[in-house]
Amino acid sequence: MEQTTPWLAPKFAEHISRIFALPEHRSKFREISGEEHKVLAPLIQEQLAEFLNMERQNECHPDFHFDWEGNKRKEKKQERSYRVLGTDSFPDAAVLRPFKCAFEFDREIKQASSSFKDALMKASVHVLSGRYEACVFVYILKTGDSKMYLDDESEHTNKLLNMLQEHGLYISIIAT
Repeated sequence: MEQTTPWLAPKFAEHISRIFALPEHRSKFREISGEEHKVLAPLIQEQLAEFLNMERQNECHPDFHFDWEGNKRKEKKQERSYRVLGTDSFPDAAVLRPFKCAFEFDREIKQASSSFKDALMKASVHVLSGRYEACVFVYILKTGDSKMYLDDESEHTNKLLNMLQEHGLYISIIAT
C-alpha cells in the first residue's frame, strides 16, 4: 500500500507560493512566455525535495513523483488528468506522491478582464472536485497591479478567497 501524506499538500502549496513571489523567481516570469510549468519544473522539484526533507524529521515518507505537461514522458493516459463535468481536466503540473498538489499557470490577457475569474475557477476545480488536496494558482500580471483582483475589499471577494483557501487553493499573483 502506497503511503501518502495529504496534510502536507497545503503546507507545500503555501511554501511554493511564497517562493514564486521572491524577486529572484519573479524575474523568471518576465522571461517565460506561456510555458511556465516547463521552465519552473526544476525549481518546483528542488523545492519539493527540500520541503520533504525538512518535514521528514525521522518519519519515513516515500519518494515524490512530480509530473508536468510536456515532460517527454507523455503516455496515453496522464496521471494528472481526471474527468469532471464531462471533460478531461488536468493541471499544468502536479505533485502526485506523497500528496496531490496541482499547479495552474495563467497570464493576464488584458487589464480588468474576466480572464482572472475564468482562470481562478479552472484552478479551483482541482481542489473542489477532490482530485487534488491543494492547488497553486499562479497568475502573471501585465499591469503589475494586483489590487484589483485580491484587495477589492468586497465581502464577496473575501468570502470566496477564504472558502477557496479552506479547500486548498493558494493564489500567487506575480507582477512582472
